[in-house]
Amino acid sequence: MVPTRVNRLPDIAGALRITLDLDEVELGGYAWWGESRAPAFLLLHGWGEDASTMAPVAQRVRSRAWHAVSISMRGWRGSSGADDYGLSAARDIGAVLAWMRRQPLASSPVLVGFSMGGLMASLAAAEQEPGELAGITVVSAPSELTSFYRDTAFGGVRRYLDATLQPAQWRESSPLTHSSRLVHPMVVVTGGQDVMTPPEQGLRLAESAPNARHIHRDLMGHHPSEQDWEHILTESARTFGL
Repeated sequence: MVPTRVNRLPDIAGALRITLDLDEVELGGYAWWGESRAPAFLLLHGWGEDASTMAPVAQRVRSRAWHAVSISMRGWRGSSGADDYGLSAARDIGAVLAWMRRQPLASSPVLVGFSMGGLMASLAAAEQEPGELAGITVVSAPSELTSFYRDTAFGGVRRYLDATLQPAQWRESSPLTHSSRLVHPMVVVTGGQDVMTPPEQGLRLAESAPNARHIHRDLMGHHPSEQDWEHILTESARTFGL
């Protein structure tokens, strides 16, 4: 059952507010549609954020004549349900991707996930058949939860994981567990100054996934700068042949 009260997302100029009813959960977000057929980017936010925080990235996507969609994951502002840090990611994101494929001007979908959103993007991509995604880009994202728990500099993350994860999730919600099924073109981005998600997390995933490319930004912290995002989108487009 979908709760009747969902914290409302803010209005964003130029963005169309969207709500997707997936029966057990309602996902809110935004869409930025162009007027021509083009790739459609699904943007997934980090922990403690929501669909609105990816708006600057969406605007950069639109400046390249691509479409953009940003969704709040379950349990975060704009969406119903309880946050489960990836347990429902493949199902929820898969449903959003299916909806995007039905849009008349959207060609191949591209997944872009930041931090927690990158982990969830990887879990969802592992369930997508070959050829169903133009590509997937994960930025500052954990890939193996036990070592992430051990190595992150933020104690609040450890407390959150202790409170949220079910026992099997330490393995099953780790993208590295599913890396052999990450067959789509993939870009894994790490930052040399990231103490939230140590770069080794991304490096291990890039080395394990069959079609992954690793991009390391020496001066990037956990949150990419505007220049970092420009570089990430440019290199993603080159890697995915957009």
